[in-house]
Amino acid sequence: MMMSRMLRIAAAIAVSGALAACSGSAASPSPKVYTYKDMTVGFIQTGSESGWRAANTSSFKETATADGINLKFYDSQNKIENQITAFNQYIQDPAVNVIILAAVGTTGYDDVLKAAKAANKVVVIEDRRIEADASLYYTYIGSDFDKEGNNGAAAMCTALKGMSGANVVEIGGDQAASAAIDRAKGFREGIANCTDESIKILDTQSAPAWDPVQGKAIMESDLKKYSGQIQGVYAHNDELAIAAIQAIDAAGLKAGTDVKVIGFDATADGFKYLISGEMFADIECNPLLAPQVYKAALDALNGVTGQAAWVPSQEGQFFASQGADALKAILATRKY
Repeated sequence: MMMSRMLRIAAAIAVSGALAACSGSAASPSPKVYTYKDMTVGFIQTGSESGWRAANTSSFKETATADGINLKFYDSQNKIENQITAFNQYIQDPAVNVIILAAVGTTGYDDVLKAAKAANKVVVIEDRRIEADASLYYTYIGSDFDKEGNNGAAAMCTALKGMSGANVVEIGGDQAASAAIDRAKGFREGIANCTDESIKILDTQSAPAWDPVQGKAIMESDLKKYSGQIQGVYAHNDELAIAAIQAIDAAGLKAGTDVKVIGFDATADGFKYLISGEMFADIECNPLLAPQVYKAALDALNGVTGQAAWVPSQEGQFFASQGADALKAILATRKY
């Protein structure tokens, strides 16, 4: 009887142990923790229209190499239809788990964003904002172009300070791009707040694809049409500002003295004209966004939530009044 009872207890212990073992083997495995080496990125770039864009591209290529990221790069030649084609290719590519878009335009991406989400691809927008449901991409990392426009307006107010009335012409970038749209908007908001002078925009023309050849032609036309009436030029990037300066000088005027020029991006070429005094101010637009963008993509792969829909990049402003020596010292430290 005692033996029978002991056998029953032993059997119960054995069954309990077996159940515990089964329970342990059924536990859910830990989720995969992604590293940069697990990322294959399809990067859809706008094109190669400027020094800023070249620096932006280099930032993504160099950072990918340094971090061990597998980068697939596509130059869309400033055509939205090319971007859509590339987007669909990356959606279909089983190796790609992250798609990064530098958008040519602000609209037209809804269908591919929905398809990417359905395919569980992480999407990060860089440089230029788009008009789309923010739930369709992880985040947007880029400049506050409206604020840049405000800063450009403040610089123009300072440049033309003391004039009872001043006239400026605007050479805009590609009007499909959020940078051009918002810099124009911010400029108008800003000059309305000038306290010491009244600034009038005589003319606004845009250079498709940010083409400096067209920018120079626009400035040449404005100088003839408004001979003796132009005190300032508001150009949407450094290449367009430099083109305007060249046209001003060719017309027998002196940029920086007769006509004040405001540019954007603060590239190495832009700094040269700040140093010479031919450009009054250059508002920075930071192209070195890859570290921020790749970090956001990695967070998305690892399921990190709570990311802001927009993460503004950090930027500054530069003025000819800082002096050639100070500007040369700053230029020596810059990567673009």
